[in-house]
Amino acid sequence: MIVTQKTFLTPAEAAQLLWNEDTPSTRKRMYRFLQKGLLDKVADQNNLPIIKDGNRYHIPRALIQRMRGDA
Repeated sequence: MIVTQKTFLTPAEAAQLLWNEDTPSTRKRMYRFLQKGLLDKVADQNNLPIIKDGNRYHIPRALIQRMRGDA
């Protein structure tokens, strides 16, 4: 089986999916959301934890899809 979509997204990929544009502004907005913990409540409610590894974030694709209303 070939997986065509990644399970975890980088903040830049998540920002592009969430706001439908890839600009420095949307990437910085996503990093601010992550650093301030604004997505933690949504992640906990959906049992989809955001993983922080050092200075890198791994955001579940399913979380972004739920935020968009896709799932």
